[in-house]
Amino acid sequence: MTTTQKLRHAVVGVGAGIFSLHKDALAQTPEAELVGVCDVNTQLGEQRAAELGVPFYQQAQVMLADLKPDVTSIITPHPFHAQIAVDALDAGSHVIVEKPIAVHVGEADRMIAAAEGNDRLLAVNFQHRYRPEVIAVRDLLQSGGLGKILRVTVVEPWVRTAAYFRNAGWRGTWRGEGGGVLMNQGPHGLDLICYLLGMPVRVAAWTRTLQHAIETEDTITAMFEWGEGTVGTVYMSTVEAGQRRMEIAGTGGTLLLGERDITYERFEPDLLTHIADNPNPFGRPEQVTAALEIEALDGPSGHAAVYRNVYDAALHGAPLRCDGRQGRQSLELANAMIYSSHTNQTVDLPLDREGYEALLARLQGK
Repeated sequence: MTTTQKLRHAVVGVGAGIFSLHKDALAQTPEAELVGVCDVNTQLGEQRAAELGVPFYQQAQVMLADLKPDVTSIITPHPFHAQIAVDALDAGSHVIVEKPIAVHVGEADRMIAAAEGNDRLLAVNFQHRYRPEVIAVRDLLQSGGLGKILRVTVVEPWVRTAAYFRNAGWRGTWRGEGGGVLMNQGPHGLDLICYLLGMPVRVAAWTRTLQHAIETEDTITAMFEWGEGTVGTVYMSTVEAGQRRMEIAGTGGTLLLGERDITYERFEPDLLTHIADNPNPFGRPEQVTAALEIEALDGPSGHAAVYRNVYDAALHGAPLRCDGRQGRQSLELANAMIYSSHTNQTVDLPLDREGYEALLARLQGK
Protein backbone atom coordinates (compact mmCIF):
# COMPACT_ATOMS: atom_id res chain seq x y z
CA MET A 1 0.00 0.00 0.00
CA THR A 2 1.41 3.37 -1.07
CA THR A 3 1.26 6.20 1.46
CA THR A 4 0.64 9.68 0.06
CA GLN A 5 3.25 12.17 1.26
CA LYS A 6 1.49 15.06 2.95
CA LEU A 7 2.49 18.72 3.11
CA ARG A 8 1.19 20.91 5.92
CA HIS A 9 -0.86 23.73 4.41
CA ALA A 10 -1.99 27.01 6.01
CA VAL A 11 -4.24 29.76 4.64
CA VAL A 12 -4.02 33.49 5.38
CA GLY A 13 -7.20 35.40 4.51
CA VAL A 14 -9.68 32.60 5.11
CA GLY A 15 -12.49 35.15 5.39
CA ALA A 16 -12.17 36.17 1.74
CA GLY A 17 -15.02 35.29 -0.59
CA ILE A 18 -12.57 33.60 -2.95
CA PHE A 19 -11.60 31.15 -0.20
CA SER A 20 -14.27 28.76 -1.48
CA LEU A 21 -12.19 28.20 -4.62
CA HIS A 22 -9.05 27.59 -2.58
CA LYS A 23 -10.97 25.25 -0.29
CA ASP A 24 -12.07 23.21 -3.32
CA ALA A 25 -8.49 23.23 -4.62
CA LEU A 26 -7.21 21.87 -1.32
CA ALA A 27 -9.87 19.16 -1.39
CA GLN A 28 -8.64 18.10 -4.85
CA THR A 29 -5.02 17.92 -3.69
CA PRO A 30 -4.62 14.68 -1.73
CA GLU A 31 -1.11 15.62 -0.57
CA ALA A 32 -2.44 18.78 1.16
CA GLU A 33 -3.14 18.63 4.88
CA LEU A 34 -4.82 21.83 6.07
CA VAL A 35 -3.36 22.62 9.50
CA GLY A 36 -4.52 26.17 10.24
CA VAL A 37 -6.19 29.32 8.97
CA CYS A 38 -5.78 33.02 9.69
CA ASP A 39 -7.83 36.19 9.22
CA VAL A 40 -8.15 39.62 10.81
CA ASN A 41 -11.93 39.07 10.96
CA THR A 42 -12.09 37.01 14.14
CA GLN A 43 -15.77 36.09 13.92
CA LEU A 44 -15.67 34.87 10.34
CA GLY A 45 -12.24 33.32 10.74
CA GLU A 46 -13.24 31.30 13.79
CA GLN A 47 -16.38 30.16 11.99
CA ARG A 48 -14.37 28.95 9.00
CA ALA A 49 -11.81 27.27 11.25
CA ALA A 50 -14.55 25.41 13.12
CA GLU A 51 -16.09 24.24 9.85
CA LEU A 52 -12.69 22.98 8.70
CA GLY A 53 -11.67 21.51 12.04
CA VAL A 54 -8.36 23.40 12.26
CA PRO A 55 -6.91 26.06 14.58
CA PHE A 56 -7.66 29.73 13.97
CA TYR A 57 -5.14 32.54 14.20
CA GLN A 58 -5.62 36.29 13.93
CA GLN A 59 -1.95 37.01 13.23
CA ALA A 60 -0.11 35.36 10.35
CA GLN A 61 3.29 35.53 12.03
CA VAL A 62 2.00 33.67 15.08
CA MET A 63 0.46 30.98 12.89
CA LEU A 64 3.67 30.57 10.91
CA ALA A 65 5.73 30.23 14.09
CA ASP A 66 3.31 27.79 15.72
CA LEU A 67 2.46 25.55 12.79
CA LYS A 68 5.53 25.80 10.55
CA PRO A 69 3.49 25.01 7.41
CA ASP A 70 5.13 23.57 4.32
CA VAL A 71 2.84 25.62 2.05
CA THR A 72 0.99 28.87 2.77
CA SER A 73 -1.80 30.34 0.64
CA ILE A 74 -2.23 34.13 0.83
CA ILE A 75 -5.64 35.40 -0.24
CA THR A 76 -5.81 38.67 1.68
CA PRO A 77 -6.38 42.05 -0.01
CA HIS A 78 -3.27 42.60 -2.09
CA PRO A 79 -1.72 45.45 -0.03
CA PHE A 80 -0.92 42.74 2.53
CA HIS A 81 0.50 40.15 0.13
CA ALA A 82 4.14 41.21 0.20
CA GLN A 83 4.85 41.26 3.92
CA ILE A 84 2.94 38.06 4.66
CA ALA A 85 4.67 36.30 1.76
CA VAL A 86 8.12 37.40 2.90
CA ASP A 87 7.34 36.27 6.45
CA ALA A 88 6.14 32.88 5.21
CA LEU A 89 9.12 32.38 2.91
CA ASP A 90 11.52 33.38 5.69
CA ALA A 91 9.76 30.84 7.92
CA GLY A 92 10.57 28.10 5.40
CA SER A 93 7.17 27.80 3.73
CA HIS A 94 6.39 27.65 0.05
CA VAL A 95 3.84 30.32 -0.95
CA ILE A 96 0.81 30.48 -3.22
CA VAL A 97 -0.32 34.11 -3.53
CA GLU A 98 -3.47 35.39 -5.18
CA LYS A 99 -3.28 37.86 -8.03
CA PRO A 100 -1.99 40.48 -8.24
CA ILE A 101 1.25 39.42 -6.62
CA ALA A 102 1.49 42.78 -4.79
CA VAL A 103 0.58 46.47 -5.13
CA HIS A 104 3.79 47.73 -6.68
CA VAL A 105 6.64 46.01 -8.41
CA GLY A 106 9.15 46.87 -5.68
CA GLU A 107 7.14 44.70 -3.30
CA ALA A 108 7.20 41.86 -5.82
CA ASP A 109 10.98 42.23 -6.04
CA ARG A 110 11.20 41.68 -2.27
CA MET A 111 8.99 38.60 -2.46
CA ILE A 112 11.08 37.08 -5.25
CA ALA A 113 14.30 37.79 -3.37
CA ALA A 114 12.87 36.09 -0.26
CA ALA A 115 11.82 33.03 -2.26
CA GLU A 116 15.17 32.67 -3.98
CA GLY A 117 17.14 33.46 -0.83
CA ASN A 118 15.28 30.79 1.14
CA ASP A 119 15.13 28.27 -1.72
CA ARG A 120 11.34 28.22 -1.50
CA LEU A 121 8.64 28.25 -4.17
CA LEU A 122 6.67 31.43 -4.84
CA ALA A 123 3.67 30.72 -7.08
CA VAL A 124 1.17 33.31 -8.30
CA ASN A 125 -2.41 32.19 -8.83
CA PHE A 126 -2.91 32.88 -12.54
CA GLN A 127 -5.15 29.92 -13.28
CA HIS A 128 -6.04 31.04 -16.82
CA ARG A 129 -2.64 29.74 -17.90
CA TYR A 130 -4.10 26.25 -17.47
CA ARG A 131 -7.08 26.75 -19.80
CA PRO A 132 -6.82 24.24 -22.68
CA GLU A 133 -7.51 26.94 -25.28
CA VAL A 134 -4.76 29.16 -23.83
CA ILE A 135 -2.32 26.26 -23.95
CA ALA A 136 -3.30 25.62 -27.59
CA VAL A 137 -2.72 29.27 -28.51
CA ARG A 138 0.67 29.29 -26.80
CA ASP A 139 1.70 26.11 -28.61
CA LEU A 140 0.66 27.67 -31.93
CA LEU A 141 2.64 30.84 -31.26
CA GLN A 142 5.73 28.97 -30.13
CA SER A 143 5.61 26.78 -33.24
CA GLY A 144 5.55 29.87 -35.46
CA GLY A 145 2.07 29.09 -36.75
CA LEU A 146 1.09 32.76 -36.96
CA GLY A 147 4.40 33.81 -38.47
CA LYS A 148 5.84 37.13 -37.34
CA ILE A 149 3.43 38.75 -34.86
CA LEU A 150 2.32 42.17 -36.07
CA ARG A 151 -0.46 43.22 -33.70
CA VAL A 152 -2.18 42.28 -30.47
CA THR A 153 -5.55 43.73 -29.44
CA VAL A 154 -7.08 43.04 -26.04
CA VAL A 155 -10.58 44.23 -25.10
CA GLU A 156 -11.85 43.42 -21.62
CA PRO A 157 -15.22 44.80 -20.48
CA TRP A 158 -15.68 43.99 -16.77
CA VAL A 159 -18.93 45.77 -15.92
CA ARG A 160 -19.38 46.41 -12.20
CA THR A 161 -22.23 48.20 -10.46
CA ALA A 162 -21.97 50.90 -7.82
CA ALA A 163 -22.95 48.27 -5.25
CA TYR A 164 -19.75 46.37 -6.01
CA PHE A 165 -17.72 49.27 -4.66
CA ARG A 166 -20.12 50.18 -1.84
CA ASN A 167 -20.01 46.62 -0.49
CA ALA A 168 -16.23 46.69 0.03
CA GLY A 169 -14.78 50.03 1.02
CA TRP A 170 -11.23 49.08 0.05
CA ARG A 171 -12.17 48.66 -3.61
CA GLY A 172 -11.42 51.53 -5.93
CA THR A 173 -9.06 53.24 -3.46
CA TRP A 174 -5.36 53.92 -3.76
CA ARG A 175 -4.65 52.70 -0.25
CA GLY A 176 -6.90 49.65 -0.51
CA GLU A 177 -5.97 48.45 -4.00
CA GLY A 178 -3.23 50.61 -5.45
CA GLY A 179 -5.30 50.97 -8.61
CA GLY A 180 -8.70 50.17 -10.07
CA VAL A 181 -9.54 47.91 -12.99
CA LEU A 182 -5.82 47.36 -13.62
CA MET A 183 -5.27 45.90 -10.16
CA ASN A 184 -8.52 44.01 -9.64
CA GLN A 185 -10.08 42.76 -12.88
CA GLY A 186 -7.19 43.29 -15.30
CA PRO A 187 -4.33 41.14 -13.96
CA HIS A 188 -5.48 37.93 -15.68
CA GLY A 189 -5.62 39.62 -19.08
CA LEU A 190 -2.27 41.29 -18.55
CA ASP A 191 -0.79 37.98 -17.47
CA LEU A 192 -2.01 36.26 -20.63
CA ILE A 193 -0.40 38.98 -22.73
CA CYS A 194 2.93 38.26 -21.05
CA TYR A 195 2.45 34.48 -21.06
CA LEU A 196 1.60 34.31 -24.75
CA LEU A 197 3.72 37.12 -26.19
CA GLY A 198 6.38 38.03 -23.67
CA MET A 199 6.97 41.27 -21.82
CA PRO A 200 6.55 44.49 -23.82
CA VAL A 201 9.43 46.96 -23.84
CA ARG A 202 7.42 50.20 -23.94
CA VAL A 203 4.02 51.38 -22.68
CA ALA A 204 1.87 54.46 -23.21
CA ALA A 205 -1.45 54.57 -21.38
CA TRP A 206 -4.42 56.70 -20.46
CA THR A 207 -6.36 55.92 -17.28
CA ARG A 208 -9.72 57.51 -16.61
CA THR A 209 -12.52 57.42 -14.04
CA LEU A 210 -15.58 57.73 -16.27
CA GLN A 211 -18.51 56.56 -14.18
CA HIS A 212 -17.81 55.12 -10.75
CA ALA A 213 -17.46 57.28 -7.63
CA ILE A 214 -14.01 55.87 -6.82
CA GLU A 215 -10.49 57.24 -6.48
CA THR A 216 -8.86 54.94 -9.01
CA GLU A 217 -9.34 54.24 -12.71
CA ASP A 218 -12.43 52.44 -14.00
CA THR A 219 -11.24 52.55 -17.63
CA ILE A 220 -7.84 52.30 -19.32
CA THR A 221 -6.54 52.40 -22.86
CA ALA A 222 -2.91 51.55 -23.54
CA MET A 223 -0.46 50.95 -26.35
CA PHE A 224 2.30 48.38 -26.00
CA GLU A 225 5.43 47.89 -28.07
CA TRP A 226 7.53 44.76 -28.27
CA GLY A 227 10.81 44.36 -30.08
CA GLU A 228 10.96 43.71 -33.84
CA GLY A 229 7.90 45.81 -34.66
CA THR A 230 5.10 44.08 -32.76
CA VAL A 231 2.58 46.52 -31.30
CA GLY A 232 -0.57 46.12 -29.23
CA THR A 233 -3.53 47.94 -27.75
CA VAL A 234 -5.34 47.15 -24.51
CA TYR A 235 -8.72 48.40 -23.32
CA MET A 236 -10.18 47.48 -19.93
CA SER A 237 -13.20 48.97 -18.20
CA THR A 238 -15.69 48.32 -15.40
CA VAL A 239 -18.28 50.58 -17.07
CA GLU A 240 -18.69 48.53 -20.24
CA ALA A 241 -20.39 45.17 -20.75
CA GLY A 242 -19.62 42.63 -23.45
CA GLN A 243 -17.35 39.76 -24.38
CA ARG A 244 -13.70 39.78 -23.38
CA ARG A 245 -11.35 38.89 -26.21
CA MET A 246 -7.77 38.90 -27.47
CA GLU A 247 -6.88 39.13 -31.16
CA ILE A 248 -3.41 38.26 -32.41
CA ALA A 249 -2.47 39.06 -36.01
CA GLY A 250 0.64 37.73 -37.69
CA THR A 251 2.04 37.31 -41.16
CA GLY A 252 0.75 33.74 -41.19
CA GLY A 253 -2.81 34.35 -40.01
CA THR A 254 -5.06 35.73 -37.31
CA LEU A 255 -6.38 34.30 -34.09
CA LEU A 256 -9.24 35.45 -31.87
CA LEU A 257 -9.26 34.08 -28.33
CA GLY A 258 -12.65 34.60 -26.71
CA GLU A 259 -13.92 33.73 -23.27
CA ARG A 260 -14.81 30.19 -24.36
CA ASP A 261 -13.74 29.75 -27.97
CA ILE A 262 -11.02 30.33 -30.57
CA THR A 263 -11.25 31.47 -34.18
CA TYR A 264 -8.11 30.75 -36.20
CA GLU A 265 -7.58 31.70 -39.84
CA ARG A 266 -4.45 31.05 -41.93
CA PHE A 267 -3.29 33.24 -44.79
CA GLU A 268 -2.52 31.41 -48.03
CA PRO A 269 0.07 32.43 -49.03
CA ASP A 270 1.53 34.15 -45.98
CA LEU A 271 1.34 37.95 -45.93
CA LEU A 272 5.00 38.55 -46.72
CA THR A 273 4.82 36.40 -49.85
CA HIS A 274 1.45 37.87 -50.83
CA ILE A 275 2.63 41.47 -50.48
CA ALA A 276 5.81 40.80 -52.45
CA ASP A 277 4.37 38.68 -55.27
CA ASN A 278 0.68 39.45 -55.86
CA PRO A 279 0.29 41.66 -58.97
CA ASN A 280 -3.10 43.00 -57.82
CA PRO A 281 -2.51 46.29 -55.94
CA PHE A 282 -5.62 45.64 -53.86
CA GLY A 283 -5.43 41.87 -53.63
CA ARG A 284 -6.05 40.06 -50.38
CA PRO A 285 -4.61 36.70 -49.39
CA GLU A 286 -6.99 33.81 -49.04
CA GLN A 287 -8.08 33.36 -45.43
CA VAL A 288 -8.63 29.71 -44.58
CA THR A 289 -10.40 28.74 -41.38
CA ALA A 290 -8.16 26.28 -39.61
CA ALA A 291 -8.76 23.90 -36.74
CA LEU A 292 -6.68 24.36 -33.63
CA GLU A 293 -6.17 21.20 -31.64
CA ILE A 294 -7.31 21.74 -28.07
CA GLU A 295 -6.47 18.94 -25.69
CA ALA A 296 -8.45 18.35 -22.53
CA LEU A 297 -6.60 18.97 -19.30
CA ASP A 298 -4.95 15.90 -17.85
CA GLY A 299 -5.88 16.80 -14.29
CA PRO A 300 -7.76 19.49 -12.39
CA SER A 301 -8.65 22.94 -13.72
CA GLY A 302 -8.81 26.45 -12.30
CA HIS A 303 -7.37 27.01 -8.84
CA ALA A 304 -6.98 23.28 -8.33
CA ALA A 305 -4.62 23.16 -11.32
CA VAL A 306 -2.44 25.79 -9.67
CA TYR A 307 -2.34 23.78 -6.43
CA ARG A 308 -1.54 20.60 -8.38
CA ASN A 309 1.37 22.36 -10.06
CA VAL A 310 2.73 23.76 -6.78
CA TYR A 311 2.57 20.37 -5.05
CA ASP A 312 4.22 18.67 -8.02
CA ALA A 313 6.96 21.29 -7.85
CA ALA A 314 7.42 20.96 -4.09
CA LEU A 315 7.37 17.17 -4.01
CA HIS A 316 8.80 16.17 -7.39
CA GLY A 317 10.71 19.17 -8.73
CA ALA A 318 8.28 20.05 -11.52
CA PRO A 319 8.60 23.58 -12.96
CA LEU A 320 6.09 26.17 -11.77
CA ARG A 321 3.65 27.35 -14.43
CA CYS A 322 3.75 30.86 -12.91
CA ASP A 323 6.53 31.65 -10.46
CA GLY A 324 7.20 35.00 -8.80
CA ARG A 325 9.21 36.40 -11.70
CA GLN A 326 6.47 35.58 -14.19
CA GLY A 327 3.75 36.73 -11.81
CA ARG A 328 5.53 40.07 -11.42
CA GLN A 329 5.20 40.87 -15.13
CA SER A 330 1.49 41.70 -15.13
CA LEU A 331 1.95 43.91 -12.06
CA GLU A 332 4.81 45.74 -13.74
CA LEU A 333 2.57 46.40 -16.75
CA ALA A 334 -0.25 47.69 -14.52
CA ASN A 335 2.16 49.94 -12.61
CA ALA A 336 3.66 51.18 -15.88
CA MET A 337 0.25 52.08 -17.28
CA ILE A 338 -0.67 54.06 -14.18
CA TYR A 339 2.74 55.76 -14.24
CA SER A 340 2.43 56.60 -17.93
CA SER A 341 -1.00 58.16 -17.54
CA HIS A 342 -0.20 60.19 -14.43
CA THR A 343 3.12 61.48 -15.79
CA ASN A 344 1.82 61.91 -19.35
CA GLN A 345 4.77 60.10 -20.85
CA THR A 346 5.74 56.88 -22.58
CA VAL A 347 7.33 54.45 -20.14
CA ASP A 348 10.22 52.13 -20.96
CA LEU A 349 10.42 48.81 -19.15
CA PRO A 350 11.78 47.72 -16.70
CA LEU A 351 9.80 50.28 -14.71
CA ASP A 352 11.53 52.94 -12.61
CA ARG A 353 10.77 51.47 -9.17
CA GLU A 354 11.58 54.59 -7.15
CA GLY A 355 9.64 56.86 -9.47
CA TYR A 356 6.54 54.69 -9.32
CA GLU A 357 6.65 54.26 -5.55
CA ALA A 358 6.89 58.05 -5.16
CA LEU A 359 3.85 58.51 -7.42
CA LEU A 360 1.86 55.86 -5.56
CA ALA A 361 2.71 57.48 -2.22
CA ARG A 362 1.32 60.79 -3.49
CA LEU A 363 -1.84 59.11 -4.76
CA GLN A 364 -2.27 57.39 -1.40
CA GLY A 365 -1.89 60.72 0.38
CA LYS A 366 1.24 59.67 2.24
